[in-house]
Amino acid sequence: MDLQDTALLERMQLLDDKAAFDELYHRYWEPLYMAAYARLQNEADAKDCLQEVFVALWHKRKEIVIRQRLDAYLFISLKYRVLNHLRNNNTYQKHLDIFADFPLPFLPSADDHLTLTEIQQIIADTVAGMPEKMKAVYLLSRRDGLSVQETATQLGISPQTVKNQLTTAVKRLKDKLQSYK
Repeated sequence: MDLQDTALLERMQLLDDKAAFDELYHRYWEPLYMAAYARLQNEADAKDCLQEVFVALWHKRKEIVIRQRLDAYLFISLKYRVLNHLRNNNTYQKHLDIFADFPLPFLPSADDHLTLTEIQQIIADTVAGMPEKMKAVYLLSRRDGLSVQETATQLGISPQTVKNQLTTAVKRLKDKLQSYK
């Protein structure tokens, strides 16, 4: 390792010498930046990766053991930061591409709100007009989210009866809501 680099690194490690860190930063910033920019082709991303390298150097200054050259250590650190950035950015971009195909959320208009209110009223009236057993089966299944078996157990009827009652209830609702397709 360069004697000047060794002395600066020792001062930084042993004395928490910020001036020594600043000297190393200014000495290696440009060549590291050029290497990062060459790979990333984005100024902000290159600077972010470079900042991560130097922040890690400062925070880990007490534990770092550099046996060879400091510049080699910094370039290897930068290499891994750039690779992590590319991996994370590619994953992020892949997710953005996936979500780009999603339709925009449905935003109801005032007319849609009136239609929804009308539909809710038709459903409520239709359910209210069902025979008691059918109404109980429908409400336990659809409103309360019980399974066929749970509904059958709660009402003391067979699962097949629950299925039959649900089929008839849903058919009644479809018939009433036919005009809203």
